[in-house]
Amino acid sequence: MKRRTIISIQESQAELDFEEAEHSPPFTLPEYQRQLLAPRIAAGFIDLAIAAAIFSIFVVTTYLEGPEDFTLDRRVLGVYGVSYFALVTIYFFLFMLTASQTPGMKFRGLIVSTTEDAPLDPKRACLRGFGYLISILPLLLGFIWMLIDPEHLTWADKVSGTYIKKI
Repeated sequence: MKRRTIISIQESQAELDFEEAEHSPPFTLPEYQRQLLAPRIAAGFIDLAIAAAIFSIFVVTTYLEGPEDFTLDRRVLGVYGVSYFALVTIYFFLFMLTASQTPGMKFRGLIVSTTEDAPLDPKRACLRGFGYLISILPLLLGFIWMLIDPEHLTWADKVSGTYIKKI
């Protein structure tokens, strides 16, 4: 006599919720994020321009206050480059920590939100700041990633579990 084993997958497999998207806030959906690509890029350029303007004051001041035989060699340019990188990282991090948006984002009507549609708490702001750091280091690849990502999210979005939404 043959034995037959009956396996019931109903007991061990959770039921799939195919209406999950209906329960999600609209700003977490890829179509919504795709519509925000141009405003996000514009906000990023605005923020980089603000940081560059602030940094140019520093560069001009240090150049004018330097000795008469001061030259811009590779070493000095490297220090300026690292300093600008540090300024941009701190700029984004502090604005995320305090306001959930940068001046460029505010100008473009964007804000960072959690999946619960709440402003950033300090933990997520720190995670997002870390996300900015790892997004900037490899030649801004973490920001360019939103152009090829199916959800249109940057590495900072993914690391912190946050989204951009229009206000």
